[in-house]
Amino acid sequence: MKTEHFVAMVMALGGLSMGCGDDSDPVPSADGSSGTESGSSSTGTATTTTGADDTGTDGASGDGDSGESSSSSSGEPPPVEVTLEGEVVDFAFMAPIPDAEISVYDDPAIMATADATGFFSIGPFQPDTSSIFVLAPTEDYWGAVIPIDIGSDPLQEDVELTQISTEIVDMQIMGLAGQNPAMPDLERAIIVVRLINNTAVTEGPTTIEMNPPPQPDTFYAPDAAGAPVLNANDIEFALIPVVVYFNIDDSDPGDITFTATHPLRECEILYPNIPTIGEHMTLVDVRCPAP
Repeated sequence: MKTEHFVAMVMALGGLSMGCGDDSDPVPSADGSSGTESGSSSTGTATTTTGADDTGTDGASGDGDSGESSSSSSGEPPPVEVTLEGEVVDFAFMAPIPDAEISVYDDPAIMATADATGFFSIGPFQPDTSSIFVLAPTEDYWGAVIPIDIGSDPLQEDVELTQISTEIVDMQIMGLAGQNPAMPDLERAIIVVRLINNTAVTEGPTTIEMNPPPQPDTFYAPDAAGAPVLNANDIEFALIPVVVYFNIDDSDPGDITFTATHPLRECEILYPNIPTIGEHMTLVDVRCPAP
């Protein structure tokens, strides 16, 4: 793949910001649905608990069935398990992606394959947690690393996962070539840092800092007119409010962190602990709501 095609692809990934909510909208979950974001979600492995008391203490009122006692002594039903169902679609064209392979980053035993219509069902998950879905790359699609909020309903429907097609690359030839970027390594990862509250752009730029810092000539952001500027890390373009990093090595959750600052607003990084994987795009959302 040529360098200009690579740039077109990551700019297309930046297009994930299209349709971002304004300050009155609920913060979108990474699966495309709206919901409450705490900003402190991590990839922590879901933990199964055994009930109110699993210490083996002999209670005078026990009926001899410790499993029954542990689930009923508190008067609450045992925790439910959640199954997620939804569709894998092409981001640009919203067409179903058949046979997409989905796994869970911190639990490889949980996996699913979309059917011919892009439909998938995956689980079980512990309720009221978060997880990281990994969509495998193919000849036609770039892989994706997508954090997901998991609710309390046993069946969580209408979860939408998206991947960027290589056709986008051919359709959107854009260039950083004249600015002499580093040679793209397509076996490494991409990070797209996206500002959810694109109205913040009207009040000043949102500056993104990556730690550890990226290598020179491996990141860029659109300027106020939308033209990509190499080594820029200010979000100034409301239509595509992103900073894009490429040639990123594989990393564990928390190895790479980001901070966001705005002249008038307080900002937070949603899902701050997300890994990077070669040949995958990791999406990092930033929220800078109006005071």
